[in-house]
Amino acid sequence: MDKYAESKQLVSQASWTKAEYREQQISEYSGNPLIEALPPILNYREAYQKMMVEPLYSDKERELSEELRYQILFRLQHFFQPVAQHIDLEKRFSRLIRTGYLSRNPLSTDEIKYLRGSSIQKLNSASSFTLMGFSGIGKTTAIERVLSLYPQVILHKYPINRWQIVWMKLNCPHDGSLKTLCMDFFLKIDELIGTSYYEKYGNTQISISAMITQMGRIARIHCIGALIIDEIQHLLTARDRGSEKMMNFFVTLINEIGIPIMLIGTMKARAVLQQDFRQARRGSGQGDMIWENMEFDDDWNMLIEEMWKLQWTRENVPLNEELSQTLYEESQGIVDIAVKIFSLAQSRAIETGIEKITPALIKAVVKDDLKLVEPMLNALRSGFKTDLEKYPDIMPTNLSKLLVMRKSKIDLKASIQKEKEEQEKKNREYEITAIEKAIHALITVGIEAREAEKAITSVLRELKTADSSTIVAEAINYIKQRKEKVQMSKEEKRQEVKENYLSSIIEKGEKKKLSAYKSLLDTGYIKQPLKELVI
Repeated sequence: MDKYAESKQLVSQASWTKAEYREQQISEYSGNPLIEALPPILNYREAYQKMMVEPLYSDKERELSEELRYQILFRLQHFFQPVAQHIDLEKRFSRLIRTGYLSRNPLSTDEIKYLRGSSIQKLNSASSFTLMGFSGIGKTTAIERVLSLYPQVILHKYPINRWQIVWMKLNCPHDGSLKTLCMDFFLKIDELIGTSYYEKYGNTQISISAMITQMGRIARIHCIGALIIDEIQHLLTARDRGSEKMMNFFVTLINEIGIPIMLIGTMKARAVLQQDFRQARRGSGQGDMIWENMEFDDDWNMLIEEMWKLQWTRENVPLNEELSQTLYEESQGIVDIAVKIFSLAQSRAIETGIEKITPALIKAVVKDDLKLVEPMLNALRSGFKTDLEKYPDIMPTNLSKLLVMRKSKIDLKASIQKEKEEQEKKNREYEITAIEKAIHALITVGIEAREAEKAITSVLRELKTADSSTIVAEAINYIKQRKEKVQMSKEEKRQEVKENYLSSIIEKGEKKKLSAYKSLLDTGYIKQPLKELVI
């Protein structure tokens, strides 16, 4: 290993997970270290809890300055509320990875022979599925939340000695180039485990066929559990039958190498996925998922109710039917648009001093700040096919009726609603800036928001550290010293007032040609000494 690769490996080791083998309840999964090293299979409740992202929020933060509240609004970008389709995605992906490892057990004789090149293994258990949906519906965010449930690299030492790359996510190149995709693959492998595949096989002089061969071999050696290709609609721009070549490549990975594939794209991807029946069939191995704009139903209400709690305007406006309906009409059920509208509405409310969210404000920010997507939203609003055909990314399809799988007997919506109610009792940690953490910490110990903000701001002028605990400690000390100074100032002021008053008495006495003693005696500030002691 050269120094370049060695240095990369040392850096990447921090993200490796040491293999811990768990007993499997499904007989087919037992005895396969690649499956046994995976996290446990989650039930709907566990998946819901682990996928949810609730940004840190305190009601007292609404008292902070306009500048800080404006910054805090960016927390909404990380808000994620699981609904039924997200739990369904997690279940399918869980099955995709595990079934893909069934025919690649590193302890089996056939797999050992295959890796040594002494046999060709034709049978495999890999399949694939596609996720198509409107732009902004949350496809990429959802799959990233699912992927976060798995370690990306697992290090095995016994009974096998190798890296297991549980998943790898790549974006389809903008030009739809298969060669670029292969080069990105080699580079990503190097970043994960410190190898030098990009230097060996990423040379532009190497043919695509040679790259594909090496890519398949590497994927098998390092036990890639699933390959996720996002933005698959970019294949529409591929030249020289590039789209067909890449789809054939994916089929090769599935059929001959045994690597499960997940393809993600906008509604434009239909033209790619349905151009050949073989690709369409392969893409439905786990059942395709079609995510169109949300309906105004329980899922929508659940999503908006959770998001609505994150208000940083001075006035906390309760969610009602009119507000929910207005937000739905203006976003047309597209989650990304809904979150942006909610954030922009709060920003406008803070900037203008209105300090509350209203239906009129929601409509105003859409009209002023979302002009680029307004034609697409109007097309969805009209429902006319001629309007929708102008925007392939949001063109609804009835393909979902043909590809829908059997419905689960579990009422996911009811279950998630119950879990949501329980989740309200818990606070989740979320990564925010040191200043926000520090202010929030001071607020929780009873310090007023504005006082906390002033203290943190003053402390940060002197400190060069970003450690929140240090900032909090210094801020508390600052507040204590400030209160002591204020108290001392009050005492000094009272003393000064008293001294000034006495001086004025003496000055008045002098005008009457009285001594200072006589003046103070007459006003009662001095008492006469007792001339006699009464026994």
